[in-house]
Amino acid sequence: MTKRLLIVDDSPDIVEMISEHLSDSGCDIATASSGGEARTRLAGGFEGVVLLDFMLPDVDGLALLDEIRTVAPASKVIMITAHGSIGMAMEATKNRNAFYVHSKGEDAFLERLAATVANAFRNLELESRLERLEREVRSYSFDSIITQSRRLQAIFRTLENVVDSKVAVLILGESGTGKELVAKAIHYNGPRSAQPFVAINCAGIPDTLLESELFGYEKGAFTGAFARKSGKFEQANKGTLFLDEIGEMNLSLQAKILRVLQEKSFERLGGNETINVNVRIISATNKDLEAEVRHGRFREDLYYRLSVFPVHLPPLRERKEDIPILAEHFLKRFNEEEDRKIEGFTQRAMDQLLAFNYPGNVRQLENVISHAVVVASSSLIDIPDLPPYLQGRDFQGFAQSRSAADDLASDLTSKILPLDKLEELAIRKAVAVCKGNVSLAARLLGVSRATIYRKTRDETEQEVTP
Repeated sequence: MTKRLLIVDDSPDIVEMISEHLSDSGCDIATASSGGEARTRLAGGFEGVVLLDFMLPDVDGLALLDEIRTVAPASKVIMITAHGSIGMAMEATKNRNAFYVHSKGEDAFLERLAATVANAFRNLELESRLERLEREVRSYSFDSIITQSRRLQAIFRTLENVVDSKVAVLILGESGTGKELVAKAIHYNGPRSAQPFVAINCAGIPDTLLESELFGYEKGAFTGAFARKSGKFEQANKGTLFLDEIGEMNLSLQAKILRVLQEKSFERLGGNETINVNVRIISATNKDLEAEVRHGRFREDLYYRLSVFPVHLPPLRERKEDIPILAEHFLKRFNEEEDRKIEGFTQRAMDQLLAFNYPGNVRQLENVISHAVVVASSSLIDIPDLPPYLQGRDFQGFAQSRSAADDLASDLTSKILPLDKLEELAIRKAVAVCKGNVSLAARLLGVSRATIYRKTRDETEQEVTP
């Protein structure tokens, strides 16, 4: 936040003296010698601190104070006077909402004024944080999540029972179903809402770096550690840590996460200091963690720690009643972002949107509408405005299958294959269909890019192993 300071006084000596004294405070200082000049400064939009003289040549200072309260309500006004009285000070602070009143003749005037200015900026920062928090609470309430699905609404009603508790919540669901949105709704509607919400994608960071991201490190802990860095657990203290794609975490790191959950403490990499933390854990995954436990890829004890309150978010294909209202929501948003005035969808375009099964779920629908808004040439989005994979004969066969894996399974009805092999074949087919576009294949399959790279790498290594 830029600290903007406006000094309004008709005495050049006073203005110069105050400006010089506050020159090292980090303020962006502007000045005005009259009420008219002050109005000009304020007219362009002002949020900061105003030092306002009671006596100006063209306007009464209290009258100008009232104007400032109207045109710049978020600002803090400190009145200064050479001929003040207790009555004037009471009028300014109690009835006109001035932040403070200083007399130019008081002892240590400049030092006391500087302290008051610093306090005013701190007050502004606190109010700004509170406003951001209130916006976040409104944005991430369960009521703000767009849905007509009775199934999803029932899930939200259930989750409202756990927002005030400390229990760990495990959110299950395919990629793009809104797991992080639900995690934020839990956090911002609970008692920790004023504390940090810290998210980390366990699939998006290499294993060698993930540990240092979670726990932080001391200077010199490894090559390149030039200074101490706090980790996500430390940053989330008293708040919520969201472990997204927890199913991608390796077993060694899982053991360390379990220890933190049990002991509520940890050490930074390369350090000996024990750091105590009070963190609520919300985790999410698109994997079947029970199956991962059975196959030895996820620790059973950690699974039970994380899944005290499990919840499964249904994919978009199982709540198609949400497609029209989500499409309208995204249309409105992208109209604003792209400065377009598209009014809606043709019936056949909406029918096409409803027919598709969205392996990438809500995130994929969002991308579809973004694409359509950019290329649409008329007031209504039509089929030619949709991405190519939602058009033509190829779409018809693809839309009827739940995912590339289901499509593949239907081709293999005469075969019984191990699940790992079936998964690997599904991934390879999806990558081929997407012409090598791994990001698109990942979205369509509802998995991370890291999963595709790992699975294809593992299979290649097995093929060359003697």
